[in-house]
Amino acid sequence: MMRSGPRNRIHELPGAVPQQSNGRTLRFLEDGTFQITVFSDLHFAEDEDSAQGPIQDTKTSEVVKKVLERESPQLVVLNGDLISGYGTRADNATLYLDQVVAPIVERDLPWATTYGNHDNEAYVRSTDLLTREQQYENSLTQNMIPGKPQGGVSNYFLQVYPASGDQDVPEATLWFFDSRGGGEPRDWVDDSVVDWFKEASMNLTQQYNKTIPSLAFFHIPITAMYEFQEDPGVDPGREPGIDGEKVWWQGRGFDGKTGHDVSFMTALADTDGLLATFSGHDHDNDWCYKWIRPTTDQAVARDGVSVCYGRHTGYGGYGDLPRGGRQILLRQETVTMEAITWIRLEDGSVLANVTLNSTYGQDEYQPLHRGIELRGGVFDGVADSRHTVPGFYSVVLFLFLVIYAPFALWS
Repeated sequence: MMRSGPRNRIHELPGAVPQQSNGRTLRFLEDGTFQITVFSDLHFAEDEDSAQGPIQDTKTSEVVKKVLERESPQLVVLNGDLISGYGTRADNATLYLDQVVAPIVERDLPWATTYGNHDNEAYVRSTDLLTREQQYENSLTQNMIPGKPQGGVSNYFLQVYPASGDQDVPEATLWFFDSRGGGEPRDWVDDSVVDWFKEASMNLTQQYNKTIPSLAFFHIPITAMYEFQEDPGVDPGREPGIDGEKVWWQGRGFDGKTGHDVSFMTALADTDGLLATFSGHDHDNDWCYKWIRPTTDQAVARDGVSVCYGRHTGYGGYGDLPRGGRQILLRQETVTMEAITWIRLEDGSVLANVTLNSTYGQDEYQPLHRGIELRGGVFDGVADSRHTVPGFYSVVLFLFLVIYAPFALWS
């Protein structure tokens, strides 16, 4: 809903309530979990002047509705390319934003946005989208460095607090970065944003006298992802997911060269407690990998950072993969060590269910059954597909050796 009258929080809890954007406070649930649903590359307004355009937008809205019906997130992240800015007109772009967020508003969920390259084109400006977003009480999207217009718009952080107990110390920080592109040809996170990020991260550590675990969201993937894809390559057993196209790294759209995002990658690598990053942009990719090797520019995550794609959500834009969204689950008791993530498709299927921890990239995964249901709070025993599926095959092999093999030999 739009802002009007008193603002309603999702969870009303006793005690002091830290204030966040629009009066909303993100909290872990009483069961100790916090879930994020990520929608990437929705591409509303594609083929606007054709009969197909509105049909695609309706189907995209249905994807969002169906995923949210099966999941129970405390936050929705819109991770770039909400609108195909090359396919619409300047006087109606913000009306498409209303369509984008309608299913989220209907469920009274808060959301946070990073703008993508197609959200800042000739006929749509990310500054206008932000102005429109901030008319909604559910929107947590901000611009924390408005004095640096060269840095883009959606650069900010949110904090996630415990359900109860110490109300003033967050359990997790969520970072959002504008990777620019589109009307701004420099398609990487600007150095002015990097400087702000490093200072803000240091200030938070000093303020709370401890390292706060964090996640980061930005639309265009970092160069480290491209270099990993080239060598050693994506292993479907260790990095399950779809590897369907060449990574379009930050800076590739500008001059086709790597190196433009070195400052950003170095800042990410040096951030203590950063568990994982999440990008979109490449519609035919949805894998994750553990960033531990130096890039050609010598950026390396000291303790290893998991670097992930989302899943193409919208029926606008290229790509034929089934649509859906990435899910991220944090547990308060293990938030310093891991995040659980999977892809939820619009038909209810679950793919690439993995645990992003210290051994991700070494662990071997097997595909989960497509009909499995991961509904809010029901995660025990299915969160790690390494154990469920191999265990089943071990039992089958054992029964074969004990029962069938002796009869075969006897006969």
